[in-house]
Amino acid sequence: MVHRLSGSFAMVILANFAATLACDVNLEALFEPYMSPGTLIAEANDANFSDVASPRWSEWNSPTWTGAIKPETVQDLQNIVRIASAHNISFMATNGGHGTSIIYGTVTGVDINLENFDTIKVDLENNHLIVGAGVKLGNITEPLYNAGKAVPRGNSPCVGMIGATVGGGIGFETGLYGLSIDALESVRLVTAKGDLITVSDNQHPDLMWAIRGAGANFGIITEATFRMSDQPNNGNAVVGSFIYNSSRTLDVFEELQTLDDILPAELGVQLGISYDRTTSESLLTVDMKHFGTWETFQPHWNTAIRLGYTSATVKNVTLVELFANLDGPCQSGVYINGGTVGLGRTDPQTMQEVFEEMTEFYKNYPGYEGETLFQRYANNKTLETPLSTAVYPWRDTKTFWLHENIYTEPALEEPSIRLLLSLREKLQATSGFSEPHIYINYAYGDEGPEGWWGKANLAKLRKLKAKWDPKNLFGHGTPIFS
Repeated sequence: MVHRLSGSFAMVILANFAATLACDVNLEALFEPYMSPGTLIAEANDANFSDVASPRWSEWNSPTWTGAIKPETVQDLQNIVRIASAHNISFMATNGGHGTSIIYGTVTGVDINLENFDTIKVDLENNHLIVGAGVKLGNITEPLYNAGKAVPRGNSPCVGMIGATVGGGIGFETGLYGLSIDALESVRLVTAKGDLITVSDNQHPDLMWAIRGAGANFGIITEATFRMSDQPNNGNAVVGSFIYNSSRTLDVFEELQTLDDILPAELGVQLGISYDRTTSESLLTVDMKHFGTWETFQPHWNTAIRLGYTSATVKNVTLVELFANLDGPCQSGVYINGGTVGLGRTDPQTMQEVFEEMTEFYKNYPGYEGETLFQRYANNKTLETPLSTAVYPWRDTKTFWLHENIYTEPALEEPSIRLLLSLREKLQATSGFSEPHIYINYAYGDEGPEGWWGKANLAKLRKLKAKWDPKNLFGHGTPIFS
C-alpha cells in the first residue's frame, strides 16, 4: 500500500523524527513507505546507484551524493520534499546534470532525478507547449516541427528544457523570439512546504518574476507551459560553417563589430576558438544558423568568402536536422569547467588577444581540449520585454562569451582556471558594461548574486526567498544569499 503524505502528516513525521541526523538516515526505510511502486531509491554505495541518480556531464567539482531517488509521480516529489525538510536532509533536483558552477562541489545530499517527468504536449487550441521536468531540449524538436511551431530555446539537445529556461534561455532563435523566459507563461511548482501550486503572471506574480531567471531557488518545477510562435521559414534553415586560420581572425572580429547594431533577427552566429593538434594551429570557426531562404543567406556567404575561409560547409536543412546536429555539452566522462561574461560591444583587438592567449595555452598544454565561444544573437526582441517581467537583468547583452575548459588530466585544473579568469577579466574590461553581465547558466560560480541577477533586484529577490523557502532547501548551486 502506498501512503500519501499530507501537510498535517508531515508535521507528525517532523515530531517523530526531528532528532534524526541526515548521515544516519536509511533512505529506503524513511522514504519508501510514502512513494509510488515505481519510485527508485538507492544509497550512494548501492550497486544500482548510477541507475537511480541523474547522469553527470562533468567530472569536475561534482556534488557529493549521499543517495538518489527517482520519483514516479508529482505526489512522490511532494512527499520527498516534506520528509527531507523534516529531517534536515539536503537534496537537489536534477535532470541533465550540466551545471558546472564551482559551488556544486560544495553540495552534499540526495539527488532527486526528474527523468520520469518526460511528458510533452503541443496544445494547438491554446497555442501552448507543455513540458515536464524531465524533458530535454532535444525532445521538443520534432513535436514542434510537426506542429509548425517554435518556442525560444537553448541549443544543446541533452540539456534540460526547464533548467535552461529558468536561467534565461538563449539560443540560435533568440533574435526571432527573445528569451525562453519571455515565452514561459506558467509553471507547476512543488514548494518548500511540499505544496503543489501554479505560478503565473496571474497567480503569485512576484514568484513568477523570480522564477524567470532564478527558478532553481524556489522549488521543484514539475511542469512548464510556454507560448508558441509559428516556426520560421516553414521549418527550414540554411546552416554555414566557415573555418579561418590565424592570418584572418582579426578581419573576422572586425566584421563582427560591424554587426553590433544591425544583426538580422533571423541570423544566429557563433564564433569558436579551437585547436587542431594534427596541424598544430589554432582555428576560428564561424557557425551561422540562418532561419530564412537560401537567397537571403547568400550575402552572409559572400561576406564569409571575402574574409578568406580555408574550408566551408553550407547546406539547407530542416529545423529537426539543425537542432539534432548541435552537439553542445553532450559529452561526458571528462573534466569540464567554464565561465562567461556578457558583451555589449565587439572589441576586435580584445578578441584577437583572446585568440592569441588561447593559442599559447594550447601549445603549452598538449592535453587541453577546451574552447572559447562567442555567441551572437540579435537582442531587439529581447529588449521588447520590460525588465519588470523577470529577475533576469541582462537584456542588453549582445554577445554571450562562453569558455569551456575540457581535459582528462587533473593536473590541468589549476592552469585552465587561470586561463578562464584571465580571459574573463580581459573581455570584461572592453565589454562596454561597468557591471559584469553574467548569464547564470554559464556562470563559473564566483561572480555572486549581483553578477547573476543585478544589484537592483537583490532586495526583492531575497524577500521572496525568505517567504517561499525559509529553510533554504533549493538553489544550492546558485545561492541568493552569499
